[in-house]
Amino acid sequence: MRAFLTTAFLTTGFSILGLAGPALAQEDPNLRTPSIYVIEHEGVRGEFVVGDAAWGDVLATLSAVRSADEAQAEAISQQLWERRDLNPPVFLFEVARREAASNPERALEAYFLGRARSVYDAMRCVDSTSMEVVDMASQYAGEGIVTLLSERLDLAEPALERLLNSGEAFSSQASPWWACSFGQAAYYAAVNNSPMAGNEWLKVEATWSSLQDTVRRNIEGNLLIVQSARAQANAQP
Repeated sequence: MRAFLTTAFLTTGFSILGLAGPALAQEDPNLRTPSIYVIEHEGVRGEFVVGDAAWGDVLATLSAVRSADEAQAEAISQQLWERRDLNPPVFLFEVARREAASNPERALEAYFLGRARSVYDAMRCVDSTSMEVVDMASQYAGEGIVTLLSERLDLAEPALERLLNSGEAFSSQASPWWACSFGQAAYYAAVNNSPMAGNEWLKVEATWSSLQDTVRRNIEGNLLIVQSARAQANAQP
């Protein structure tokens, strides 16, 4: 089994500017060549799939972002937000974490967008075990978001409405590979030094429209839950 360590121990030096996705010259533009990056710390072994902006690469970059000088915090948060359509959506959870106290509107917008895009990316993976990445990635939003989700429904409702109406859940240019590389299929391919053709990890584009409908229904469901909770709260004497 893979043991996942805290990202503080995963520092392979990848740049956030390189996470928009690889420009491959191969005949199959979605060909991926995953490999394993191993870390051992205090008797705990961690194995991460890396290569072509895979899950392990994303964690390495996130670790670097989190360890940056605090004086750069505002600039980093702004850069992450500006590059939200280029970087994998896990970085939107970092925006949410950083903005939870100072800018709750932006924090909730980033969180809901990151969650929707993560779900959509994971749903496009052939390997269903990749869906586990959604909750794993969401945890990087931190406890501040948990508080906002329970205490600021007045902000959550318009954020969900904007997400539903804007179509931004599906406008990311980042490859779903970051999510698909979290699954067992990519792990075993990496262990065996076996490249993965596009049709081995990514569902055909003809299926994406129906997946988008599922994500929209998910957003609508969350919106209804928030609206119901607000109505009940307002009805109390």
